[in-house]
Amino acid sequence: MFRELVNFYTEGDLAKILADAALKRISSYSKTDVIIVGAGPAGLSAAWSLSKKGLKVLIIEKMLGVGGGIRGGAMLLPAVIIEEGEATDMLREAKVNLVKYANGLFCADPAEAMVKLAAKALEAGASVWPGVIVEDLIISRKGRRTVNVRGVVVNLTPITEAKWHVDPLFLESRAVVDATGHDADVVRILSKRCPWLNISVQGMSSLDVWRGEEEVVEYTGKVVNGLYATGMSVSEIHNLHRMGPLLGGMLLSGKKVAEQIIQDLF
Repeated sequence: MFRELVNFYTEGDLAKILADAALKRISSYSKTDVIIVGAGPAGLSAAWSLSKKGLKVLIIEKMLGVGGGIRGGAMLLPAVIIEEGEATDMLREAKVNLVKYANGLFCADPAEAMVKLAAKALEAGASVWPGVIVEDLIISRKGRRTVNVRGVVVNLTPITEAKWHVDPLFLESRAVVDATGHDADVVRILSKRCPWLNISVQGMSSLDVWRGEEEVVEYTGKVVNGLYATGMSVSEIHNLHRMGPLLGGMLLSGKKVAEQIIQDLF
């Protein structure tokens, strides 16, 4: 096969094909229904739920892989705990291998869980753009106290980390989701750019597993018009208890934010 292709495509031809394909994809990202910032468990869960409803979803991830911090399990031990119920139903639908260890508790390989969750989101129609970081938001204002978030301003992660002064790209969306985990990057940007909104990221409270699992789902939702928070971003914003390597609350938080966005958009 390779010997046949050599007669048709030079290295320059391959470079053109790659550039054309990449630019076509990036062009398709310019306007979407929902931009999810962060490809951790909550972001992937939200993307899957939203895409199944037919919304055009783009996940922006500053690293090169999916899964976020949960990939490391507990202290790099390859296991996470999931409570039996909606979360395990979601993982079973994604064909994740679940092992029952105690009444109401299951364990899974975090790498397998995240890869298969990402695969379901992609199969449903979502896109993932890795190596990209959000450095600002697109907003509109009506008066001094009302803000509507209409998209994100992005740059390549290596450019940002090198502190080069390279102009960014902007992407419009009907909703933006902060799924950046402990960083709560998107809400921090809003807090910095619009201090008069009096929005702050308080930082999470100390560990209380079961309270933390309940709280992260309870507090998931809208921050301002067009901007939502899910997963550990919620815990950081509202000073909620941390819960350690449990996956249930993250998955249900993603599902809940998707449900609220669908309700708001339709």
